[in-house]
Amino acid sequence: MFSCVKPYEDQNYSALRRDCRRRKVLFEDPLFPATDDSLYYKGTPGPAVRWKRPKGICEDPRLFVDGISSHDLHQGQVGNCWFVAACSSLASRESLW
Repeated sequence: MFSCVKPYEDQNYSALRRDCRRRKVLFEDPLFPATDDSLYYKGTPGPAVRWKRPKGICEDPRLFVDGISSHDLHQGQVGNCWFVAACSSLASRESLW
C-alpha cells in the first residue's frame, strides 16, 4: 500500500483485492455496508436510497477523465462534503489513481 495512505481500521487494500479476485466476487465493505445505517444517524431516517455500483449507473464509469484539479470539485446541494474531500485528496496525488 502507498506509504502516504493510512488504512481505515487496518483494512489491507491489496489483501482485500486479492481475496475478491480469487473468489470472483465484488467487494462489499463490512465496515460500510450498503444500508441506511451507513448514511443516516440512528433515529434520523432520510429519503429512500437505492444503492448502485458505478456500472449500474453508466456503461464506462470513471472517477477522473483527462486529469483533474482539486479546484474541479464542488459540493453542491447533496451534502457529500466527505466524498468531495476524498476526491480532492485523490486529485492532488495522481500516483494514487
